[in-house]
Amino acid sequence: MELDWRNSTLGSVLAVEQLEEIVPARSLAEALVEVKDPRQAKGRRHKLSAILALGVCAMLCGARSLYAIAQWGRDHGPEMAEALGFDHRKTPCVATLHRVFKRLDRDKLEDVLGQWFQEQGLSPGEAIAVDGKGLRGIHGEGMPSVNLVAAYAHHAGTVLAQKGGKEQGGRANSSSKTA
Repeated sequence: MELDWRNSTLGSVLAVEQLEEIVPARSLAEALVEVKDPRQAKGRRHKLSAILALGVCAMLCGARSLYAIAQWGRDHGPEMAEALGFDHRKTPCVATLHRVFKRLDRDKLEDVLGQWFQEQGLSPGEAIAVDGKGLRGIHGEGMPSVNLVAAYAHHAGTVLAQKGGKEQGGRANSSSKTA
């Protein structure tokens, strides 16, 4: 159901400029469309923006592996798939997620997410915590090149940046900027 601002009490009380301050300029799904798909057009079944939206939603719900992300998508059915932007009733399998995320331009994704967070009102000078994690496979074995360093904004309650790094001495090493 779509709200008709012309006939609502809220729309008649607030000016357009005030509504722009309340409603974000664009959704995260709209921002994710800016990330270039690394796959060839031939044989492409799912839109990259839908796959990224699936990853975001599943991770926000506690998924911590590609298998968990794929399972989260399958468990939530065709209605969720449609809401995330998929054209098919089923979300991608683990193998598809692996191929897409392996080839993804992480820097571009990082730029898009950083810009989107700024649009959402991240305050200048806000405290940021930095933490590192090593992702593991479904049986607990380490996965090469899946060590992450993340920057978290306390006040906004959001992850600002996440970079992969090489493991050295049990710690993830990332020398690139995070915010």
